[in-house]
Amino acid sequence: MKLKTLAALALASVLSLMGAAEAATIVLGSGSDSAFYVLESPNIGTRTYEIRFTHNEADPLDGWDLLQVVDSYESDLSVQAFNFGSEEAPNWFVNAITWMGITETSNSDEPYVPSWTQWVSGGEAGWPSASPIASGTWTSGSGLSSPFRVIEPGSWEALKFSDFTTVPTVTPVPEPSALMLAFCGMAFFIRRRR
Repeated sequence: MKLKTLAALALASVLSLMGAAEAATIVLGSGSDSAFYVLESPNIGTRTYEIRFTHNEADPLDGWDLLQVVDSYESDLSVQAFNFGSEEAPNWFVNAITWMGITETSNSDEPYVPSWTQWVSGGEAGWPSASPIASGTWTSGSGLSSPFRVIEPGSWEALKFSDFTTVPTVTPVPEPSALMLAFCGMAFFIRRRR
């Protein structure tokens, strides 16, 4: 009897945490795949977006595409970015973001802090060409645009206004999936004990 009560309490906890995690994430778009975008600064706080899309291997999305989806959704957001690439092969970097009338601009003088720093997890990123990036941890990015950043299902992208070493506070793993795996593991353990 105690085992059933424990399992019911664990299930209720997992479901409530899943609801809280989903409430904190803003879902945009449609499609069978998703990627995540995080904006984090003293003015914005932390905002996480799940962007749904259908992955096209021949024409994949990049970080700039995801930022455009977020920007078009948020009427209180405006982004100032510079193209350090060419028109044919752009490489966008964010210089300033205005949120609810307050602008946070990257410092253009040494030591260039604070600045809008790009962080990536999953997908591909790199200079002079993109290579696979591990999932589950943040790696500093090298530009929002393909070929320097390629989004794959499950990729995470973040812009954080801080120094160049402070990673976003959001862990680049979808919370509901991790919680569901923990619940499934616990359910397996309880069934196995019987």
